[in-house]
Amino acid sequence: MKKCTHRAMPAIALVLLLSGAACGPPEEPEIVAISYVRATTGGDPDTAVRLLDVERITERVEEQIVVIHSSGRESFLQDSIETLLWGLFRETLPEDFAYGAIPAERDGDTARVTVTKTGAGGETSEVIVHLRNTDAGWRVSGPSLDQLVTFVVQRLQEKY
Repeated sequence: MKKCTHRAMPAIALVLLLSGAACGPPEEPEIVAISYVRATTGGDPDTAVRLLDVERITERVEEQIVVIHSSGRESFLQDSIETLLWGLFRETLPEDFAYGAIPAERDGDTARVTVTKTGAGGETSEVIVHLRNTDAGWRVSGPSLDQLVTFVVQRLQEKY
């Protein structure tokens, strides 16, 4: 019997989703987590930012900095955050990995997914991705945003 490798897991998940064997929305937390890790290590800022829970990032940034209350401040802040993060992810040098994930640990509208990255030389590392089920589907959220919030706050404080 052949052993199922991490490289085969995304393909298996995709086949299950396409065949209708998996229930629920088309963006399951495992698929979103793999897509996010792939985007952040592959130099794809558009996908990385699209998969972030920007609403939560905005709330957390507002908790740490003083925001002058004015009309349009929320959309301005959100646009600024997205632009800063897009630039951060754009600066990432693409690396080639094979990605896999074990089934998500779900707790209501949140999930935790362990994504395994396997390099060309066989070296592996794990990335824990926390997600929240939003109106737009599963988005990277929770503790996975900690470093990004710190980055945004520092950049905004430098600029303003």
